[in-house]
Amino acid sequence: MPDLHVDRGSTARLDRVEGELTVGRGARITAASGKGVTVTGAARFEGDADIDCDFACDSLGVERGALKVSGDLTVLKEIDVAHTVKASGAVKAGEIEVGGKMLAGSVSCEGTVRVGGMVEVAKVVEAQAVDVGGKVKVGGAVKLKDLRVGGLAKVGGGTISGKAKVGGVFESTGPLEFGDLQVYGKCSLPAGKGKRLATWGKLSVGGDLDCEEVEVGGVADVRGNCRSKTMTINGKLDVSGSLSASGTLDNFGSSEIRGDFAGEELHVAGRFKASKGVVENRAEIAGEVETAKGLKAKSIVVGTGSRVRGPLVGGRIELSKSRMVVADWNANWMGQAAALRLVGRMTNAEDVYGDEVVLGPSARCRNIFAKTVELGAGSVVEQVTYTDELRQGHHEVHLTKPSEKVDKLPPFPL
Repeated sequence: MPDLHVDRGSTARLDRVEGELTVGRGARITAASGKGVTVTGAARFEGDADIDCDFACDSLGVERGALKVSGDLTVLKEIDVAHTVKASGAVKAGEIEVGGKMLAGSVSCEGTVRVGGMVEVAKVVEAQAVDVGGKVKVGGAVKLKDLRVGGLAKVGGGTISGKAKVGGVFESTGPLEFGDLQVYGKCSLPAGKGKRLATWGKLSVGGDLDCEEVEVGGVADVRGNCRSKTMTINGKLDVSGSLSASGTLDNFGSSEIRGDFAGEELHVAGRFKASKGVVENRAEIAGEVETAKGLKAKSIVVGTGSRVRGPLVGGRIELSKSRMVVADWNANWMGQAAALRLVGRMTNAEDVYGDEVVLGPSARCRNIFAKTVELGAGSVVEQVTYTDELRQGHHEVHLTKPSEKVDKLPPFPL
């Protein structure tokens, strides 16, 4: 059969069209035999049309209105629909571009799915990329490289291996693996594993979160364990389990860890709370830190005006040094601003254990247990217990009890 034209408002029973098919507005296509119609060339629809069977063609275009397909829609090359396409079955195509809405049972696209308004898919979506101006709802899992949604995106879990960028709300009802997930509004995951997660609104994770990099600009609630290489908290982070940062945790906001914290570097310019903290290298504090069991690091620097609750354990511990403790944190203005806010306040800590402990001006702590101790002017200590040397010069130092030199220090916590 050569190229075929179906008149406006008519019904055509077709089988196989050799060439191109043009369908007038309001027409209906049905299968003459079997359950589908195949067009070897392009299929062009001038307006609203119904296809009451499976439909396959080389390329498909709809100039205006809505195309409804009661079965599967298979297009070798591109689907180009000005307004709406609705298929009860699977949609398969090389490229998909829809100006308004696309509704389907499932979608498989070799290239990119671009939709100006809304996408609703009952089952799965597989594509190189999905780019939607409004909202996306996928009942099943997704298998994508990239996802870009201007408003709402809701998926049933799966994989987004490249970059996902959502301007409004992102929700996954099943476990999701991702590359770079950026959400500017609200993000909700049952559990997550990926390379990078950045959120500037509200993040809720029902289970464990495992990333190489996490950036929280708003509020984040993780109801399991959280593991990351580097983390930056500019808002509020609440972790029900433990938090592990194999690299650096920059805490410029508020973090509350119900379990333990472990990391390579810890920078606090806000508020940090954990059951205990073990830092392999350096901890720098220009805010408030609370640990029930203590904070341990090779080096601990507590800036002027900071407050620490719980034991401090380290190689070298400095309290209330005159320099701004956060001045070298990648020149981060939040850290510098935090240090400036604390200048002039008393620095408070509890028990301190270390090889070398140095108290700067206006520093207060309870007990010091160390090999070498240096007490600055105006420092206040209940008692100093040391093995090697106590340096206080002619400074005005307040000791509640006399210092004591011993042969052996008591065991350190942690």
